[in-house]
Amino acid sequence: MTQKRKLRCAIYTRKSTEEGLDMAFNSLDAQREACAAYALSQKSEGWSVLPALYDDGGFSGGSMERPALARLLADVQAGRIDIVIVYKVDRLTRSLNDFARIVDVFDAAGASFVSVTQQFNTTTSMGRLTLNVLLSFAQFEREVIAERVRDKIAQSKAKGMWMGGTVPLGYDVIDRKLVPNAEAATVVHIYQRYLELPSVMALMEELEAQGIRTKSHVSADGSKRGGIPFVRGPLYHLLSNPIYIGKVKHRGLLHQGQHEPIIDQPLWDAVQAKRSQAIGDRRMRGNSQHASLLTGMIRDHVDRPMSPSHAIKNKRRYRYYVSSMAAVADGQRMAEAALRLPAADLEQAVIEATAALLSDQQIILDRPQVDARAMTSRMNAVGRLSNMLAHQEKGKVRQALLDLGLALIVYPDHIDASISRQKLAAMVDDSSTEQQDDGWRIPLVIATSPDRRGRNLKLVLGSPPSQQPRVNPELIALLRRAEAARQRLLQHAEPNTLIDREDERLARLAFLSPDIVAAILDGRQPSSLTPRRLLKQVNLPLHWNEQKAALGF
Repeated sequence: MTQKRKLRCAIYTRKSTEEGLDMAFNSLDAQREACAAYALSQKSEGWSVLPALYDDGGFSGGSMERPALARLLADVQAGRIDIVIVYKVDRLTRSLNDFARIVDVFDAAGASFVSVTQQFNTTTSMGRLTLNVLLSFAQFEREVIAERVRDKIAQSKAKGMWMGGTVPLGYDVIDRKLVPNAEAATVVHIYQRYLELPSVMALMEELEAQGIRTKSHVSADGSKRGGIPFVRGPLYHLLSNPIYIGKVKHRGLLHQGQHEPIIDQPLWDAVQAKRSQAIGDRRMRGNSQHASLLTGMIRDHVDRPMSPSHAIKNKRRYRYYVSSMAAVADGQRMAEAALRLPAADLEQAVIEATAALLSDQQIILDRPQVDARAMTSRMNAVGRLSNMLAHQEKGKVRQALLDLGLALIVYPDHIDASISRQKLAAMVDDSSTEQQDDGWRIPLVIATSPDRRGRNLKLVLGSPPSQQPRVNPELIALLRRAEAARQRLLQHAEPNTLIDREDERLARLAFLSPDIVAAILDGRQPSSLTPRRLLKQVNLPLHWNEQKAALGF
């Protein structure tokens, strides 16, 4: 009798809120216990539960941004999991689109998905249909709940009620209502000094010298937040928060609040008039020769904003983007070396990368096609956008990049740049309807290389320079495992013999082109070729030239 193959099972649990998670036996424990009992009932089929825990407590099923789910998908892709068990399918996700993406990951890795209380199997077409129907209802339920919550918040704010969030400086929350406290005098002082000083920067420096800090509070997990020196963002927010004149803001509308104001109307009006004038002056300067195009869109790898800076040498002005140390509160990020990039080179690289992305017609073809006229309209819109990036003044280019949701993250050895797919679609389709960003990003390609000092970045506009050989021991070990798997399959190539699924996946890599194998051994493979990517090549071509193209050679 042939022994059944051992199937490695991972249990995934999720709870939308953090309520009750501190109990000795909570909802996550109940889900895991039910899943473990089901796996035990399948022990005769070779099921075995892995010890790793994949628990997402306090995370919504409407988003893929969950740490345990990310670890689960990574382990599935790495071939460490054969079956994923959940208590109900909506524990995995409540979004139909996210579910399709998750199932694609499972299928690519040859993994199965089981719902304990609903008995579904994603390997059959009927199972997929039933799951899609169920998830449609789950997504509908989530959207209805979200609409009810939004309606309740809107109605409550229209009545002037405080609906939670960060408690502003100058108030305490008593019986779910804002009540002025001793900090109210500090708020009045800040408003008055803003009128007397030339700028917000001068006010910020004075408040730091006087030891005036942001409001401190203790979060639900016991960590202390706030109580740090004011920087521009929080200071601007304090000076424009209508809470201080007894108002509650919701979707651009002001409602009379149920709390007592701290700032009187004349002082508020004077501060807003000065702010409006300062904003107008900055906008007038926005199209100047030395305006910084990417301000507010660029951060470094430890989440510090990179601010414009400049130096003058031999009467020539050199602009840079530099990691802002003033905006960093914790010591760990302060300890990281500041990064500095030449502004003109980076701005040109971003414009060229965005224009190159827009020239790719696949960006348009990925959008749903209505008719030929709509397709022509999209083509024209992309053409106008590309032309504007190349020829318009800097102020309009900056606004276009903001509309595209441009985001840059600078690392010591590379730059991650991307735009919002949803915002690009809105611009291409000329949609004026405000839509929530779905979180999907389209990457931009910006070639970089570290300079000799290893702290700054030197931009390479065009194809990157030839790289030194980089031997990857993990890739070489993967090739050895592939050859060993091929040998095992040949030795056990008998009728009615169960084939180990992992050996089957690995053995495919034993038929790589000799040129590809030689390049990996010499360290001449593309930087994008990683062990994970090589394992994910399920349909690897047999033709050697096609293999090179598929793997980026």
